[in-house]
Formats: sequence, C-alpha cells, structure tokens
Amino acid sequence: MEINILNKSVSDYVNSLEKVLEKRKQWRDITLPLLLKTLNDIQANFDIGWQVQQLDWLMNNSAINITFNTFPSSMIEQMNGSTDFEFIKGAALVFSQKYNGDIAVFIVYPADLEPITEGDINEIGSFNPNEINENFITNKVAHFLDKIIIQEENVLRRKVGF
Repeated sequence: MEINILNKSVSDYVNSLEKVLEKRKQWRDITLPLLLKTLNDIQANFDIGWQVQQLDWLMNNSAINITFNTFPSSMIEQMNGSTDFEFIKGAALVFSQKYNGDIAVFIVYPADLEPITEGDINEIGSFNPNEINENFITNKVAHFLDKIIIQEENVLRRKVGF
C-alpha cells in the first residue's frame, strides 16, 4: 500500500474541512451581522415596502433576505385610497450559506399564484464570505431592483387586460 499517497489525501481532506469551518465562522461572526446591518439600513433609508428577514433551518443552514412585503405606503397615498391595482408580494434577494461555507446569492421572483418554477429563481453567484462587504451588498440590492423592474414590466405584458 502506498501510504504516502494516502497521507497526502487525508491531509488535503482535513485542510478542506478546516476551510469550510473557517468560512462558517466568517459567516457567523462577520458576514451575517454585516448583512443584517446593511440590509436594515437600506430598508430604513428607502421605504418601498420591503423587510429584512433572517432565516435559520436544519441546524447548520441560515439565510438573510430582503423581500417586498407590502405596496409602498407613499404610492397608496398617491392613489387616493384606490385599491384597483395588483401587487404581488414575495420578491426577495437572498444571501444563504451553503454546506461548504460559501454564500449563495439569488433572486426569488414573486410567485403569481402558481407553483415556484426554476424560472422564478435567478442565481447571481456563489461567493466566499470574505468577499462580502457593504459595497458588495449594496450592489446586489441595486441589481435585484433592476431585475424586479424588468420582471414587473414583463408581468404586466403577460397579464390579460394590460
């Protein structure tokens, strides 16, 4: 048996696990609090009906998202109380830690009363937690808004009567 080959493989495996643990620690101690602070600041400074959510599930998986929850109150006021419009809530920009410690960033489009399909999710990319800073987050929120604008305009064209 070639023990030197096995020694190198075992060492490489242990190193890969150490990298995963380091990325998970980076997420927990630095990236997650930064995402919460930055997204909450964006929500507070731009009142357009969105909210920040922190999601935890399956013991070792968590996510932060900013999602549209309500129609902007300033827009409702402009409509003089009229409710003859359609607002589909649920669009979200999601930052979720993957099993290997990297951060998946993706957009979930609102489901217009149909089951979510692959076309309803737009994966932006997978990033090392140390790549995520305030500028990164702000740019992803701007990208999210650009995509939602396009999606909103296309939904109106697909709906009967518009």
